[in-house]
Amino acid sequence: MRRKINPILQALLVVYHSLVFLPLGILITLICSAIIIIMLPIAGNAKWGSYPAMFWARAVCVISLARVKIEGQEKIDPKASYIFVANHQSLYDIPLVYGWLKNNFKWIIKKEFRKMPVMGYLCYRMGHIFIDRSNPMRAKQSLDQAKQSIIDGKSSIFLFPEGTRTRNGQVGRFKRGAFTIARDLHLPIVPVSIIGAYEALPKGLNCIIPGKIKIIFHQPIDTTNLTDENLNETIDQVRTTIVNGMK
Repeated sequence: MRRKINPILQALLVVYHSLVFLPLGILITLICSAIIIIMLPIAGNAKWGSYPAMFWARAVCVISLARVKIEGQEKIDPKASYIFVANHQSLYDIPLVYGWLKNNFKWIIKKEFRKMPVMGYLCYRMGHIFIDRSNPMRAKQSLDQAKQSIIDGKSSIFLFPEGTRTRNGQVGRFKRGAFTIARDLHLPIVPVSIIGAYEALPKGLNCIIPGKIKIIFHQPIDTTNLTDENLNETIDQVRTTIVNGMK
């Protein structure tokens, strides 16, 4: 459900968005993008190479007047590899993950994001993985690339198994990709609940609405015994954990 806002406050937010958020956001994005492009050949996949992206993400949240609260980070080893699986509420999810996930990670994101100005190019340069869900063979190749990225770079994978942003705030059906990677590499799955990002920036809305946003990192789920036979059961378990965290 979208947040109800007084019409006068909404008008002020539109003015703030146009005169403050957008100019500052563009400036911060351009500066951090330039730093990332310069640092990439030096830092590679090193964790410190992600600091400009972290600064960008937190700065975007600050100037959008979001109050972000994190729970459960103590359950995650920042040096370990995981499969992070989250509900996809809005475009706001991207700075939230960049800003507060301490693990070195790669996105698995739909190929359409590659066309997004600046961000699409940066994600490509940073080695994130674009998946073509309309082509099963190419989708499989992308998942194989994700597996190799984990093996080579000792990184984690972060993805939204719904495949697209929610249109109504509800959590949709989960696709199997993340779970097959966890099955093949026997990596723990970390369910992540994102709460409030939909209300802050619903799909189709171009003005960010200030408010509280919470990210909950749940207890990692062991996948040592994950097989094709119990894969759907694990998918249901992860989805239920995420949905319960949103209540």
